[in-house]
Order: sequence, then C-alpha cells, then structure tokens
Amino acid sequence: MRVLLTEMRRGEAKWAAALMGAVGVYYFTAESPGQSDWIGWWTQTSLQVQLFSVIVMGSVMSAAAAWGAGRAFRHRTRPWADTAARGGWAQAFLLWLAAWLWSLIAYALFVVIAFSRTAGVSDVTEPAWTPLLLGASMMGLQTALGVAVGSALPSRVIAPFAGIFWYGLFVVVAFVPGTPLDKLFPAIDEFWSSEFAPNTTRMLTAVAWCLALGLLLLALPALRRRATLAPRPVALAALALVALVAGGALVAFRTPAPDSYWAVRKAQPAHPLCAGSGGTTLCLWPEDRHLLPRARAAVRTVDARLGTLGGLNRSFYAAGLDRPAGDTAELSVMSPGESETDLTEAMLSAALPQPASPDCAPHILRESGGYPDTFLFEAVVRDRVGAPGDYFGEEFGRALGRVTRAPRAVQDVWIERAAERIRACEPVPPLPR
Repeated sequence: MRVLLTEMRRGEAKWAAALMGAVGVYYFTAESPGQSDWIGWWTQTSLQVQLFSVIVMGSVMSAAAAWGAGRAFRHRTRPWADTAARGGWAQAFLLWLAAWLWSLIAYALFVVIAFSRTAGVSDVTEPAWTPLLLGASMMGLQTALGVAVGSALPSRVIAPFAGIFWYGLFVVVAFVPGTPLDKLFPAIDEFWSSEFAPNTTRMLTAVAWCLALGLLLLALPALRRRATLAPRPVALAALALVALVAGGALVAFRTPAPDSYWAVRKAQPAHPLCAGSGGTTLCLWPEDRHLLPRARAAVRTVDARLGTLGGLNRSFYAAGLDRPAGDTAELSVMSPGESETDLTEAMLSAALPQPASPDCAPHILRESGGYPDTFLFEAVVRDRVGAPGDYFGEEFGRALGRVTRAPRAVQDVWIERAAERIRACEPVPPLPR
C-alpha cells in the first residue's frame, strides 16, 4: 500500500486526473435541466458519465500512463528495477493501478455531480450502475494500453499517441457502426428514453473482457524484457481464457434491429401514469412522474384546441407503452425536461392520422401545387387549432384557404373524412368549393 501511494503521489497521472476533473465538473454543471437530454433520467445520466469519461478522460489518462511507464527508462533506472523482488508484471500492475485509481477518483466526482443533478429533477431514485462499471473497466483497459506502450516505447514523443489512438478508435467506431469494435471497446453514445434499461448481462461480460485484456497487456513488458521475472504461465492462461470467452461472447451476441445492443426494453408497467381532460389522454412511464403536472396542463390545452374535431388521435402513449386499438398515437418524449409547450406541440403533431400500412405511397394533390395531400391536411388542422404551420407557396395557400374559409360544419366534415381516407391510404376528399 505504501508503494502504491508513493507511485500515486509522484506519478504524472495525478495532474492529468486533476485537469480532467476540472473539465468534467464544468461539463456536468454547465447544462441547464430544461435543455438537457439526460438530467432527470437515471440511465441516461449514467450513460453520459460513462461516455465523457471513456472518450475524453480515458484517452488522456492513457497518454499519462504511457508517460509514467517510460519514466524508469528515460531516467535509466530500469536495470535497478529489474533486480527488484517484484517481477515486471507486478511493477506494471503498480503503475497501472496508480493511474487507474486517479481516474476512478475523478470518475466518482462526476457520478456524484451528475446524479445530484438528476435527483433534483426526477421524482424517482433508480440509479443505473452497470453502465458506470462498464465505463470504469474500459478506462482500466485504456490505462493498461498506455502502460504497455510506455514500457515498450519509452519516449515523450510516443506517449501522447496512446491517447490519440483511443480517441481515433472511437471516431472510427462512430462513423463505421456495426463492427465488432463497438462491442469490444464500448463508449456508448446512445439516447435511451424511459422504455430502455441497461442489458446487465452484456455489460458485465464487457467488464470481464476489458479487465482481463487489460491485465494481459500489463504482462507484455515483462515478457519482452528477459531481465525481469517472467509472469506465471498459469495466470496468463487463465486471463487469456477469460478474455477469449468474454470477447467471443460479445461478438456473438445479436440484437434485433433497431434495438440497441447494450439495452433491453423494460417490461410494461402495471399502471402507467395518465393525464386526461375531456376526450384527450396522455400516458407516461412511471419514471417520468416529474412530467405529470406539465402533462396535465398540456392535455387540457390540446383538448381545448381540438374541441369536437373528429377523426384525429386523442389518446397518446409514450414510446414503448402498449397502445390499445383505436385512434391512438405514440408520443416520443425526447427530454426529461420537456416543457408544457413541448408536450403540447408533440401531441398536436401526433394527433394527425397516419396510414395503417407502412408501404403507403404519398398522394399528390394538384390543387396544392404538387405537394402530398397530407401536407394540406396538417396545415388545415393547424390553422383550425391556432398552431403555426409551414408555408409552401401561393398555390398551396389558395388550396388551404378553400378549406379554412368554408363554414365550420363543412370544415369538420372534410377533416373527419380526410382523416379516415389517410388511414386507409386513400387520397383526401375534394376540397370545398
């Protein structure tokens, strides 16, 4: 323990961890809850901490570990270290552990800040720990590669390339998805709403893979230098077996598209949270309880605007919730800080009917200037409820006016019939004269 504390105190990793800690504190405190897509959702918060820590801090700490591992070579004390009672593997492990612990200290600080911000918004307390374990193990692998590179190529010029390698790898994975690299070297940059939960089995398998491979990388300097005590073959074989089995399992796992490789869909809640007013209803996941007051206000607004219009969707269910048969629509909640205005606009858009068949081709309406008839239908509904709509030119405006200037009863009949035809993948009725 004393040797470890000494290495932590004199190693270069402490300065890199301090720098990353300052950057991370700013990153996790600068965003406001109303503009954030993670403050308020526990799982998304864990993913955000994991993503920043692996891509940014992990890359920098890998370079710092490479710099520290080459210190003995640059100072020409390597021959003395080779005569020590500890073998080369143990010495590399000590360097790795010292740098990794500094990373974990900064990591814990990020978790505390991010979780405290989410707790201030969410009405439930359900921290997701497996993404954080995955992030910690991935940083351990990054640090281990830095130690191996620094021991093999003990140059101040080479050390930064350990971090550049990791950052470049994550860029490649982002632009070339679907390869085994994003499974073996995970930095999960995904948006999970309340319908998803971490796939614990796959994440724990990835934790075993990262740690086993990292410990194997630490043995490479000892195997390369004959002056050190060679690592025990049994230990190396055991780690190699764990890495092979875990890595092979990660590559072999399959996920039905378009679901996430690292997530599973949650079971349906026994009692979704629903807000209703008149003939309009909105149901949310229990994890979104903090949105219920805003949802109630938005439902009242939508119900008042839609009034007695027929043919439109009046029951809305958050993405992932089972919907009953009938005129219902899925509502995507894109942020845990959705405002009343956001929910109102989302429901008004989701109220528009959609063709029952996904293969339905658009029907061009000549009177609107060659635009699909659904464009005109949406413009009519938005004009009726007083919501802003898109402008597609004078000819489109004249077609819109033929409907909106008609008597209210004629408008109601046209809207209801048009909604029925859109669902049946048929052209809308002729415009009123």
